[in-house]
Amino acid sequence: MVLQRLEICVELLKLAIDFVIVVAEAVGVVIQQSERTPPMIAAASGRSISSTSVPFVGFLP
Repeated sequence: MVLQRLEICVELLKLAIDFVIVVAEAVGVVIQQSERTPPMIAAASGRSISSTSVPFVGFLP
């Protein structure tokens, strides 16, 4: 029983590490894309509007 719990724990740790790697890569992609986008355009109301869409809409950390 203890061995099974340890195996489950190891598998969960592997999944968690994979998840962290995927999130880190996604953040890197977003940063690279934001460096290539044109600067923000000031709107008449004083708010800033970006010419590109927001990546990862609905993505929760």
